[in-house]
Amino acid sequence: MFNFKNEDIKILPLLPLREIVVFPNTAVPLFIGRLKSILAIEKAYGSDKTIFLSAQKDAKIDNPKEEDIYKIGTICKIIQLLKLPDGTLKVLVEGVSRGKIIKFLPNPEFFQVEVEPKT
Repeated sequence: MFNFKNEDIKILPLLPLREIVVFPNTAVPLFIGRLKSILAIEKAYGSDKTIFLSAQKDAKIDNPKEEDIYKIGTICKIIQLLKLPDGTLKVLVEGVSRGKIIKFLPNPEFFQVEVEPKT
């Protein structure tokens, strides 16, 4: 698995979640439909398969902004990715470690954040 030190700051794509929280050492299937979320998943899957998941404060918001997303979340590994015929994705992720968003980085396609792993 991963051995993070608290000073290991990571730059990761962010996937805002609605009405679900993923914990470390837990595997969860997710259905992804928002374009920004699909682009974040594809970016993570195309590199080291690591992504940061954090819950939205209000699940009814379709296009969340920085202030709509909790700062604490989970660093996850993408285990499996399936592209469905309707253009959405089914993704199996496994929580690796808790993390805290240090700052949001400018990216017009999807959320990208600096994350500090927490033990």
